[in-house]
Amino acid sequence: MQKKIAVASMVIALALVGACSTKAPGSWVVVDTGTGDSFYTANFVNDQVGWLNGTSGRNPEPEENDNANSNKKPKQLKPGQKPEDPLAANQGFEVLQTTDAGQTWKPIPDLFKNKIRSVWFVDANEGWALTIDRNILHTTNGGTEWVVQRNAGTVEIKLPFNRKEPVTKQPEQIEQLRFIDNKHGWAWGGGQKNEYAEQPGIFVMTVDGGQYWNEVPYPFDQNVSDIFFLDAKHAWASTFGAGFYRTNDGGLNWERVQTKLPEDVFRSIFFTDPSTGWVAGRSGRIARTTDGGKTWQKMWEIRDEFKMRDIFFIDKKRGWVVGEEGAILYTPNSGESWLDVRAPIPARLMDVSFVGGSGWAVGLSGAVLKFEQK
Repeated sequence: MQKKIAVASMVIALALVGACSTKAPGSWVVVDTGTGDSFYTANFVNDQVGWLNGTSGRNPEPEENDNANSNKKPKQLKPGQKPEDPLAANQGFEVLQTTDAGQTWKPIPDLFKNKIRSVWFVDANEGWALTIDRNILHTTNGGTEWVVQRNAGTVEIKLPFNRKEPVTKQPEQIEQLRFIDNKHGWAWGGGQKNEYAEQPGIFVMTVDGGQYWNEVPYPFDQNVSDIFFLDAKHAWASTFGAGFYRTNDGGLNWERVQTKLPEDVFRSIFFTDPSTGWVAGRSGRIARTTDGGKTWQKMWEIRDEFKMRDIFFIDKKRGWVVGEEGAILYTPNSGESWLDVRAPIPARLMDVSFVGGSGWAVGLSGAVLKFEQK
């Protein structure tokens, strides 16, 4: 047994040494947005133009929730009460925009008027927004003007322990919105079922840029932790009910993958092709699949102090993962070895992405990092 432990330790050491012999192709620097907002996603369309979806840092920070952007609401105002923070009128949600590669930031136009919760753009002009009321908006001029594409319906939410109001009506609980091009997009949310609440799930999709949204019967066992869309046909989803799903027809039909998973819940999913993918589990560990999710290989060389939350691969070889306490890892060889880059601030990083020659990592308490190539 001691010999096996020694061999395993040597393998880990060699993997880390191999990583250390490779230098990262650049460095991460802190970007100041002028706010203390907590950011959950960065949506850049080129090196200059991008948006950050977050919640106001001037309100009490929401409690931990693995589903970024989900139901993070500050305390509601009483009738007639004036908000101390202007963002309280928007339930704390804020979207910042830059057009100069992060040198300056400002809220998107008419953020409060349109009650915008989050946005997703496919280029500098065309994008979609999810409102506080869970409506879907569309813009073709960078957010200067918005039109409603889909009004949210009403659903009944069961609250077994609420004797006064065991059933309440609320807007459909759409929480996430994603597009991969100007035609194909998806929006989803809800689906939570436990002893305290039961809410209907919602999953809608479009193949014509949102002119028509098709509602698909909710295909998942529970509310969704993460969905990754590779292209117009292939996607994978993880739920808080320990379910892992995939679709080969753009989301019309989902198949639950019957396999032994490396984690019960995936915080982040990223595939580079229909076969090769990566996940960061609830524990923060990383695993890889080369058969579309049927079998998984844990990345044992990644030590316990790296609690990772999001994954992004630039191509099939070069990948980044970010996580707790400013953890940033880089691989130049599809995960055969990893380099501990470490952020310049010890922030909880929630999202990482690259477009063109630029990379962005964002997180709680105002954390925004930009990757600068050497």
